[in-house]
Order: sequence, then structure tokens, then C-alpha cells
Amino acid sequence: MNSKFFRVALIISGSFLLLLAGVGFWIYYNQGSLFTRLKELVNERIDGNLEVKDFKFTPFQNGVGFTFSLMGVKLKDKYFSQHQTYLVDAASINVTLETQALFTGKVLIHSLKFANGKLNIFKRKDGFTNLSIFNSRGKDSTVTSKKADTGVLKNLEDVSFTDFQVQYADSLKEKFYAADFHQLNNKVSYADALWQVKAKGDVFFKGLIFNPDKGGFLTNQETNLNIAVAYNEKEKMLIVKPSELIVATQDKIQLSGAFDFNEDVKSIKLDFIVKEIRLASARKLLTQHLSDVLTRVKIDPVVTAQVHLNGKFGERIPKVDINFDARAFQYRLRVGLLKDLSTQGTFTNHVDSTQLTGDKNTRIVGNNIQGLFETIPIHGKIVVNDLDNALADIDCTLDASPASLNDLLDPERYKVNKGKAIMKLTYKGNIKSFFNSETRKLNGLLYGNVSLQDIAVTYLPQNVKIEQIRADMAFTGEEVRIPSIQLFDGINRLYINGHIAGLIPYLYTDNSPLKATVNIKIPDWELNWLKVLLNLDHARPKRSGNSKFTLSALLDKAIDNIKVDATLEAERFRYNRLTAQNLKGRMTLSTDKIHLHNFSMNAFGGTFQIAGDVNQLRSGRPIQLNVNARLMNTDVKSVFSSFNNFGQYTITDRNLQGKLNSTFRFSAELKNDVSLVQNSVDGILKVDLRDAEIIDFDPFLKMKKLIFRKRPLEHVQFAPIVHEFVIKGKEVEVKKMQIESNVMTFFLDGIYSLGDKTDLNIQIPLSNLRKRDSTYQFRDYDPDSIGSNIFLRAVDENGKVNIKYVMKKKARKIPFRAFR
Repeated sequence: MNSKFFRVALIISGSFLLLLAGVGFWIYYNQGSLFTRLKELVNERIDGNLEVKDFKFTPFQNGVGFTFSLMGVKLKDKYFSQHQTYLVDAASINVTLETQALFTGKVLIHSLKFANGKLNIFKRKDGFTNLSIFNSRGKDSTVTSKKADTGVLKNLEDVSFTDFQVQYADSLKEKFYAADFHQLNNKVSYADALWQVKAKGDVFFKGLIFNPDKGGFLTNQETNLNIAVAYNEKEKMLIVKPSELIVATQDKIQLSGAFDFNEDVKSIKLDFIVKEIRLASARKLLTQHLSDVLTRVKIDPVVTAQVHLNGKFGERIPKVDINFDARAFQYRLRVGLLKDLSTQGTFTNHVDSTQLTGDKNTRIVGNNIQGLFETIPIHGKIVVNDLDNALADIDCTLDASPASLNDLLDPERYKVNKGKAIMKLTYKGNIKSFFNSETRKLNGLLYGNVSLQDIAVTYLPQNVKIEQIRADMAFTGEEVRIPSIQLFDGINRLYINGHIAGLIPYLYTDNSPLKATVNIKIPDWELNWLKVLLNLDHARPKRSGNSKFTLSALLDKAIDNIKVDATLEAERFRYNRLTAQNLKGRMTLSTDKIHLHNFSMNAFGGTFQIAGDVNQLRSGRPIQLNVNARLMNTDVKSVFSSFNNFGQYTITDRNLQGKLNSTFRFSAELKNDVSLVQNSVDGILKVDLRDAEIIDFDPFLKMKKLIFRKRPLEHVQFAPIVHEFVIKGKEVEVKKMQIESNVMTFFLDGIYSLGDKTDLNIQIPLSNLRKRDSTYQFRDYDPDSIGSNIFLRAVDENGKVNIKYVMKKKARKIPFRAFR
């Protein structure tokens, strides 16, 4: 039984092969006439001309079937002489016919292979298209032809392109599509008026231009296509099934959608999905216009997005809606770097349905923005409207801990020990350019607030410790308002309010002034940071060039360059041995100068007023101090005690009593410890001392050993002393003056030195030999007509002032002034 079956199968197979060989043999010997007839049939069906330079019959070249290899194929419409553009110009086209159909007398194409050629479709502005070649002969190109006969292609299964260029140019609607098919293989099927194609291969896209003003998509991009489409002839609908496009960066784009060619619809709906693609890579796939817009934003996130495109044939700009997730990107600000950013949001170019689709009708929403400002956590939201002008609404919050602040600030300069800082910011305006250099203002509205909650910080170069800062500040593009700052340095509590002007121009331009106007109240002020205020520590570390410390550099620069106008009030004030109450005054600080305006305080039992300035703080030259001061109705003992006896020990607060009114004006250079460079002092001191008493004054006690041994020189009461002294370096020039007391009258002139150059002349009239009682009246005397005198000299010897007899007074060119 089996042997009979195999015998029958063998006979049938042999018969089929014999028949197939016979058909092939017949076609081979009749290929010339057969090809000529086929070409004539084609030319009869088109409104143009098919040219074939040569052909070959190559049976079974593409598998089962009979294949004709056509060489030098050119297809042109009847107006070719006008435009000189071939519709098809191919080096070779392999056409494989279906063998089974040949047995029934039908010609059905099984596969087509195009190699080394061009397909060039165009439509002119007058409406003419070279596709008119497929209209019935004699019909005008603008007249719709009857439905094309696709019978010969119904069994088409394979279409491939090798090094084949395809181009479509529509001058009427200004659209252009072009691609080079390096190797593109298509599986084709047809059933029930439905064409289905699966294409796979390498394609170089030259560009897909829908609007020439905006540029093209996929311009000069190598891709790998894996796409499936279906065309329904009855419904005139082209469906793009879920497909994939891989670009040169190996990023994948998934796409699907539909083209509706019905006359009353003519719409395009496409959906794209990209996953974790760098925006820099995605920009290459977009139009030049969109790429430029995104380039100006200066961010490069990793993007996952779903893009929905909805448009009409003939529309210049389709509607686009995008849902996106952007991660791992950064943005450079003038004041620092925003990094590790992420956001989720949407894009649309048709916000207002009553307006035209396009950039002006665009909105981008970025929700739940998360990231870091340098090292400080930040979160917020951004809405951008109108891409032409890039108008944005930005809301964000920064929440800084000590650790994040220390990572941000230069560790050689600042250390935050505890606390928390929170800033909330809103900006409404242009983000293409935040700042207008001509108007010196922001191109938008900025406002927000800063809260400092129990911040403790140390400024390391000068070891300045602020143990607590509590602050609430509000800012706009115009100024920073300071309703309240409470500061505790471990000793003093400061309460500050005011405002800062010029911050934004200062950040964006060079040499722009930054000015703070503040009011400072200190209930109990111990001046423990005068050295810091004067910035006299020249051992400050060099600022780090690390970009990480941008904020530190800006903060240092602001501290160095800000101009401060401050009013100061203190209920109690202490500096070294000086104590005072109700201190009030105004102080201005600039880059190189501190200026005190009309400070006054209750001190020394009276009133103390002072004004002046400190210059050359950062010039590299010695720092210059200029002082004008006035003492009114003060206790001289307290004055000497408070000023540590002015650095001398001859006459001290233990020796003095009386009421002092005085004015003094002097200039001097300062040392780093804020002490005076004595040799640089130059000034004038005017003294009005009343009810004066000197107790246990060593020079008087020494004088008593020489003369007036029985008089009470241990406790001397004086008449009012009104005199002017000239101060040069360590020396005080004493112009001749009368000193009238209850013990005696004498005249004094010479040099009193805070160093070792004291040299004073003492003239004692012999009229003093008469002992004075309580009835003695103070009066003026003329030193030249008072009669005989005893002359003494007070001279510094070995660090002590000794008094000696002299035979006559030492000549001096110092005019005499009485005590009144």
C-alpha cells in the first residue's frame, strides 16, 4: 500500500516539475515578446512613459516563481520635458511573478525589489503632481481618476528597497518628506480590501517638514524601522499599528496612529512614546525651531514621554499634547546650580481653542519639581505660557538644614552649627532673559520670603560666633524687606529691621551698588566685635575657586561691597571699661570706610557725643581714624577710668575729681588690635575742668619734699582750668597756663609725654609763701610781673617723672594762657 502511495506522489511531483520547467522554458524563449507586451500594457494604463534599458529573465532568483530583472528603469509623466524629474529612476527592479497564477493565464506580482534608485514625487503650487501619470490617458491631472486597478498586486507579498531614495515635495502646502532606504524589507498582504505591510530595515531620514518656517523632524537621522501599517481601501483609512523606531543613539520611539483620507475628515492622529531619552538626543529628532527653543532653556533631562499629535491635512501646525517625566537634569543660575532635578508635567500647543495652534498658544506645566539648589533640597512647580516670549509662573521652596548649608558654603570660611532656613519664591515673567541690563530690572515679577529658624553660624577667619539668628525677610525684584531679625552673639541680643536695595542688579551686573538701610536696637550692648567690624584681621583665607561655593563667593562679595546705613540704639553700652546708657546714633559702612554720624550717649555722669570715620579699610595702607568728640558735664574721674587713663600712669582716675566739659579732635592710624599707633596721633584737646581736685598726685608729693612741706598737697582743690592742648604722637604740648589752687599758684608749660619725653617747666611765685586759708579768692596773675619765682622742672628719667630745682626757667616759645 505504501509503495503505491509513494509511486503516485512521485509521478504527480514529477509531472508538476516537468510542467513548471516547460512553462519556464516557454517564457525564456518568449521573454522578449512577453516583456515587450507587458511594457506596452503598462504604458497603456499610465499617462506617461515607462522606459527600461535592459531586462533579464532570472527564474527562481527570489525563490519559487519567475523573476524578471529590469535594468535602467525610468518612469516619467507626459510633462517631463517641463520639469525634468523622473517619478522613478532605478538602476534595477526585480519583479517576481506568481507561478500558480501563470498556469491560469493571470499575471500576478509576488515580489518587487528596488535597488540603487530614486522615487521622486512632487506637487507644484498650481496643483500639478507627477502622480498624474496614474490617471487615465488624456485626463487632466486635476481630474480625479477612477479607482486604480490593483489586481496585479493583490498577491504581492514582498517589497524591498536597497540604497533607494524616496522624496515627496508639496509646494502647494509647503510640505517635504525625504529618506534614504539603506535596506528596507516589507512583508505585504491583501485581503478584503485591506492592505497590510510590515516594514523593517535601516533608513536615513533627511527630514519630515510640515511647516518650513519651523524646520523638519528627523532631519539627517539614521534610524532602524520596525513598523506595521494597514490601509483599508473602503474606509480610506491608514492605520499605524504599534511600531518602533530606533535612532542612532539607540533610543527607541514607539509609535501608532491613523490617517483618515475621507474628504470630509482628512485627519492625522499619531501617538509616540519615548522612554528615558536624553533631551539632547531628542532635540535632534525635532524641528530646528523646537530644538532652538529647548536649547535656550539650557536643560538636558532624561525624558519619558507620551506624545499625541492630532491634525488635519493642510494644517501648518497640528495639535500636540505631551505627558512627560523629566529626570536627572540641572540648570545654572546666577547664584548657583540647580541639580538632580525631576518633574512630571504636560505640554500643549492649543491652550485656547479660539486661538491658532502654535507657540503663542503653548503651555508647559512642570508639577512636583524636586531637586537640589547646590546642596539644599528644593521643590516647586513651573508653568510656561507662550513659547515665543517664554512667560513663566514659578513657585518653589528651599528647605536647608545645617548639613546642606555647610556643603554649600566654603568650609574654610563658614560653619553652620544648627538651625534651619526656609525660602519660598515666586517668579512671574520672562525666562529667556531674567534681567534687562538697560532698565536694570527683572523681566518679570519676583517676590518671596526667607525664614531663618535658630541658625547658629561661625565665621571662621575671625572666629565670629553667632549663636542664634531668627529672621523673617520678604523680597521682591526691587528690594529685600526686613521686618524682623533677632540675633544673639552669645553676649548681645540685636533686634534689626530695615531693607536692602539693589540686590538683583548687584547679582547680574558688575559694579552695581548694594545698599542696606537698617535700624538696630540692642538692649544691653557689649561691644565685643569692633575688630571684626573694622575687618582688621589680614590673615583671611583665600577664597576657594571651587564653583561649588558660588553662594559663599557671592556672600563674601556682598559683605565686602554692601553699603550700610544703620541707626543704632542701645539702652546700655559697654566697651572695655566704658559704660553708657541711651546710646543713639547713625553709622554708614562702605567698602573702605566706616562713618559715625552724631552718636550720643549718657556716660561719665554726663553726655558724650562722638562722630568720625575709619578709612582705608581695604586699601592695603594703614587704617586711618578721625574722631570729633565732646564731653558735657561729665565726671572727670569716670572719664579717666573709662578710657583706661588714656594709656598713661602719671595722673589717673585715682587722683582726679571734678566736672569736665571738653571737645577733642584727632586723627591717628590703627593697629590690628584697634589700638592707636601712638606716633601717628595728631589732634587738639580743649578742656574746661571745674571743681577740680587732685588727690595723692605723685608729682605734687615729690614737690612737697622740696617746697611747701607743710601744705596739704595730698589733696589740692583747683580753680576752673580752661585750656587747649596740642597732641603730636605721644607728646602733649602744654602752652603756658596758670594753675590756681587752694594750696598755691603756679605756671606750667612744656611737653607731657605718654612715652619717655616728659619735660615740663613749673614756675612757682614766691608770693605763695603766704599760707592760704578758706577766705582766699582765686584770681589771674601775669607770670612775667608776679615777682620772684622758684623754678622747677619735671623730667622723665628711667621711666619716672622726677622734679628738680633749676636756676631759671627754661626758655620756650609757647604763648601764655591763663586758666580763664
